[in-house]
Amino acid sequence: MPQQSTHSEQTGFPGNNRKPNHSDPFSAQENHSLALPDYAETIIRLFRKHSYTALQKVLSRIFPSDLARILDGYSEDEAAKIFFVIPSHRLAASTLKYMGQELRNHLMQEFSPEKLIPILEELPPDDRADIIGHLDSSLASRFMGGLDEESMREVADLLQYDSDTAGGLMTPDFFALTQNATVGAAIETVRSLPYVEMVFYLYVLDDRERLVGVSSLRQLIVNDPNKKLAEIMTPRIISVTTNTPSSEVAEMVKHYRLLGVPVVDDMDVLVGVVTVDDVISTMEQDLSDEALKMPFIPPHDPVVVPPEPQPLLSHLPWLLAAMVGGLIAGGIIASFTILLNAKLALAVFIPLVMTLVGNVGQVMEDRLKGFHDFQEARWRNTMHRLLKELGIALGLGSGLGLLGGLLAWLFFQEALLATVVGLTILFNVVFGTTLSLVSFLSPARLRPFSKLDASRTRNTLRDVMGILVYFLIATMLLGA
Repeated sequence: MPQQSTHSEQTGFPGNNRKPNHSDPFSAQENHSLALPDYAETIIRLFRKHSYTALQKVLSRIFPSDLARILDGYSEDEAAKIFFVIPSHRLAASTLKYMGQELRNHLMQEFSPEKLIPILEELPPDDRADIIGHLDSSLASRFMGGLDEESMREVADLLQYDSDTAGGLMTPDFFALTQNATVGAAIETVRSLPYVEMVFYLYVLDDRERLVGVSSLRQLIVNDPNKKLAEIMTPRIISVTTNTPSSEVAEMVKHYRLLGVPVVDDMDVLVGVVTVDDVISTMEQDLSDEALKMPFIPPHDPVVVPPEPQPLLSHLPWLLAAMVGGLIAGGIIASFTILLNAKLALAVFIPLVMTLVGNVGQVMEDRLKGFHDFQEARWRNTMHRLLKELGIALGLGSGLGLLGGLLAWLFFQEALLATVVGLTILFNVVFGTTLSLVSFLSPARLRPFSKLDASRTRNTLRDVMGILVYFLIATMLLGA
């Protein structure tokens, strides 16, 4: 929000002798230092021990923005009590400016205007108006009534503008002189000025307070002190009106790389300046509001865009291949009908063999996803990985084979049947792993299929081989 204009005695405009009682909260005269991580614990510990003298010394060493962040982390009651221990109204005012809205509203509602108004009067007019403007009407009226006449007029003037316009952003504290003033007089005025939020530019006015030019402080320093401001000013001015949307003001600040934009009324009379920090604050608030409107996305979870699905017909050949594989497996089972009639228990373990083959094959596929193409890997490293995977497959197959054989023996009390089941599982695990290794190590030009379709083909081949090996081993050990 805005502040009141500050003119020098050379302007001859009303209010030119006024000296605002607010000053730079980051002045070198203040003994501030950056808040350290353990300050929050120190402050609350001293407060609970009622060591207020030591607490005030700690509070006086912290930047207002850091102190506001620390207070926002406490309970509202403790934060409010600590706030009133702050050793100076000046530091308290700057802390109030950076404080979170909830804690600030709690202070304004729970404590009387008489206690807070001396602190509010240390703030620039725009910050004071911003704080009062966020209160409900009855509470705002109480605070407005407690201000002195000039401060009340300042706040009332600023609150008439919409918050999303240049009038709602501007500060009426600015550095302005008439075009007939000399460079030397301007420099002396700068030296005698109290704290003004934006003093990077000198705005040049005519005798009706209309904006006619602008000059940087550098231009004042390098020019002859006897020159008139009209001789050194830049007459081409980038300005906005009080009704200009804040988004347009932000765009101008960004495009022209300005530190401040003068605000004029319908008569081109200079009424305030929008500073770059006010623009940044507005942009941050707009971004926060937009973020609240967005659907919730859990933190650290990437937004995954699903791939475009391939046409169903492109998978048809591999679906047909799977059907053929199933028919082949069925034909193998049918060709061993005599063996099945003699040893009906063999039929019980057909689902186990086929399910286990598919699942173990998928596990090995997942382990090999990081494998490089054969041409891109060193031969020594490739052989080492090959032997390692085969060793893992042999150990896994042996363990699962023993478990499967044990189950077969427990169900049917037949050692040969248990041996058939165990050997089949061992072979299928090793065969499935070898098949995956050969596929992943083969040159890319020999892999005409997509990864998904190639995996389906390998699964079909494993199923067929699993059933065939199962009945071949059974034939050798159990007889036809």
